[in-house]
Amino acid sequence: MANYDVDRQAQAIRTALAILGAILLVIGWARFAVGQDAPPRPRGPIAPIEPIAAIADAFKTRPVIGMQAGVGHSDARGFAFIISLLRDPRIQSLGVDVAMENGSARYQSVMDRYTRGEDVPYSELRHVWDDTTQPQTTSGVGDVNPIYRAIREINATLPRDRQMRALLGDPPIEWENVDSRADFQKWLALRDSSGASVIQRESLAKGRHVLVIYGFMHLQRRQQVSNYNMDSEVAQTVISLLERAGVKTFIVGTGDETTGMDGWTVPSLALLRGTTLGATDVPEGPLPRVTVQAEGGFVPLPREQWIQIRTEEQMDAMLYLGPKATASAVPPPLSPTICRDPGYLDTRLARMALTGIPQFEADRLKQFCAGVK
Repeated sequence: MANYDVDRQAQAIRTALAILGAILLVIGWARFAVGQDAPPRPRGPIAPIEPIAAIADAFKTRPVIGMQAGVGHSDARGFAFIISLLRDPRIQSLGVDVAMENGSARYQSVMDRYTRGEDVPYSELRHVWDDTTQPQTTSGVGDVNPIYRAIREINATLPRDRQMRALLGDPPIEWENVDSRADFQKWLALRDSSGASVIQRESLAKGRHVLVIYGFMHLQRRQQVSNYNMDSEVAQTVISLLERAGVKTFIVGTGDETTGMDGWTVPSLALLRGTTLGATDVPEGPLPRVTVQAEGGFVPLPREQWIQIRTEEQMDAMLYLGPKATASAVPPPLSPTICRDPGYLDTRLARMALTGIPQFEADRLKQFCAGVK
C-alpha cells in the first residue's frame, strides 16, 4: 500500500511538471511572438528622409526638439535650415517657440516686443546678446541674429495666438553688480538650468512646443565631459534637466560625408535608432573627461577609465547639410563697427579680464580692431 501511494505521488509530480513545462513553452512562444525574447534585429544602414516632415512628426510625441545651427554655433547652412523649418506651415500649425542659447533672459520682454513687430531701438535690442555670460561672443554692432529677424517676419503673417516667441536661455546676469570672478561664476553656473527653466515656464507650461537651438554640449542627454556620470548637478545639461523633469525630447545632431551621408540630398535627415551608425560610439569632443568632486572641483580622468555610449543613446537623428567643406560662419564672427562704437571695446575687454576668458580671445579682438580704420 505504501509503495502504491509513493507511485501515485511520483506520477502526480511528473504530471504537474509536464503541465508547467507546457505552460512555460506557450508563454515563451507568446513572448517571442511579440518580440520580448526575440533575437535582436540586424542593424541596417542609415537612410535619408525629408527633414522638415520628420521633425514635424517628431513634435507630435516629443514637445522639445534640440538641435544646433549646423556645425558649431554659427554655420550659415544651419541658420538657413532652421529658418526654412520655422517658415513651414507644418511647424507653424503646432505652436512652436524657439529657445536660444546666446540671449540674456534679463531682456526677454525686449525680445518679445521685437518679435511681435514693435519698433525696438537697436540700442535697446543689442543688450540681448551683448550682455550675456559669454563676453567672448562678439556678434557685432548692427547684427541681429537671422533667426530673430525670421521670427519677427513670420509673426507678421500669423494671428497673435499662433505667433512664435524667441526664448532667451542665458542667465539674466546683472553686469553692473558683477565685481569679481566669484560674482561671475555664480551666474555662469546657471547656464543650463536657466535655459531649462525658461523652456518649462515660458512654453511647455502653456502647452506649446519648443525648438531648442543650442551648442551640442548643452543638448547631451549624458555629459561626456563627466564621463557620462550624471550624479552631479554640475554635469547637467539643458536636455538632461528637461528629461529629468519628465519631458520627452528629440535630439538632432549634424552629420556629413564621414557619417555615411556622402551624396545625399541637401538637406536630409537620418534616424539613428537600430542603425549601424546608431550603434557606434559617440565621437569624442574637444574637452578632456573629468571626475566631478563633491565640493565642485574637477579631477582629470585617466583615459583607461573613459566609458563609451552609443550614438543612438545621445541623439535621435542626424541632419545632413552638405559636405564639411561647405560650412561657413554667419553672422560674421567680428564686425568692424564694434571697433568704432564708443566704449564697446573697453567694456568687452574688461569683462573678459574679470571672467578669466583665455587671453587669446582678448588678443584676437584687439588685433582685429587695430586693423580697422
